Amino acid sequence: MGAVLQLERFDRDALVSPVFRQAELDAAFAEGVAEGLRRAESQRADRLCEVLAELSASLDTGRALRAQSQAEQMRALAPLLDALFDQLLPTVARIRLRDAVLAQLAELAGTVSPLGVRIRSDADTGAFLSANLARLGLFAVRVDDTGTEGSVEAEMTGGEILWDEAALATQLRRLIEEMMETD
Repeated sequence: MGAVLQLERFDRDALVSPVFRQAELDAAFAEGVAEGLRRAESQRADRLCEVLAELSASLDTGRALRAQSQAEQMRALAPLLDALFDQLLPTVARIRLRDAVLAQLAELAGTVSPLGVRIRSDADTGAFLSANLARLGLFAVRVDDTGTEGSVEAEMTGGEILWDEAALATQLRRLIEEMMETD
């Protein structure tokens, strides 16, 4: 038969580990939750700022492309106007009229409202968006905080040209009459 192994306890005199009171546990839990919420809000704000910066860069690119396209279209119209006025007017008047029409078209192109974004949301989300837009210094994105609770709507705006056709026709008639009288 084997020997009996007898174990002896040596921890009887050791200190008892401290026990936390419920209030301390509740406070630690609340602090952990608050820290988690702060981190989540910070990550949400950082991600939103990234998206808004990308959106702003995209809008800037769109504006540049539109301006370039308008300039190309104006250059393409010059020969068309020359051909249109070729038989109607003398050379000097035709050049002046072409330049005046192109200047008028350039002015009209300048009245195009810039591309932008309007975001409609509830008041809390609107305040969050506005604070981050201000932090980034972005002004192409407008925030409308009159939306329903929990909803977010985004809308592209801009790209409209508004003019008075009658006034434009009157200006062109005056210009043609003036050129006809001078030649």
